[in-house]
Amino acid sequence: MKKAFLLVLLTLAGLTLSACTPPPPLKSANYLSDKTLVSQDPCGPPCFQGITVGSTTFSDAVTKLKANAAFSNVQTPDPQGKPPQAQFNTVKGEAVGQVTADAAGVVNAILVKLAPDVTAGQIIEKYGDPEYVTGVDYSQEEVALALIFPKIGLVAWVTPGDANGTLQKSNPVVVALYLAPGDFPKLLETATLKIWTGYQPYKTYASATAVVTPKITVTPQ
Repeated sequence: MKKAFLLVLLTLAGLTLSACTPPPPLKSANYLSDKTLVSQDPCGPPCFQGITVGSTTFSDAVTKLKANAAFSNVQTPDPQGKPPQAQFNTVKGEAVGQVTADAAGVVNAILVKLAPDVTAGQIIEKYGDPEYVTGVDYSQEEVALALIFPKIGLVAWVTPGDANGTLQKSNPVVVALYLAPGDFPKLLETATLKIWTGYQPYKTYASATAVVTPKITVTPQ
């Protein structure tokens, strides 16, 4: 179960935070213009555009994506795959999202690349302080900090610019990862996370001591 969950996360993260050369930009106006993270219209985390992680079936999610005028080119390369996956683009053809499901055919993760329409300050004003933070050196020009909200099933990736930048209220949310709140205990067993200490320089979080580290498991001999 843990390995399957990790596979979902790695597959989703590969859509935006992979070490490809050169990587696509984290911040782009070409990504999905969507403010539902804060408007909650038609729904808020862990729900995206009527698809609720942990309860919506994969087939229903694909139907909803295809019926939504905000998306195009909804594809399911291998709907019987493990995990099942669906990908979708903006109406202009930019690849921006992915949905995966568990073995029972229920959506267990949604990842969306967002245009810079929602800020870190708006997210925190709406949902309160994140519990955890983790960072990634995405490229020479851009880094990202993940603001993690386990209780609502949201990981909001924010970019403060390059590694010398400081997280500010005005920094845009560039990626939203929706997960079922009940899945976070599994995630926390495999993650390295820092505690939220407010709007700090990126390097402060990068060098901070982790408060959550991967759980050690013993392999039977």
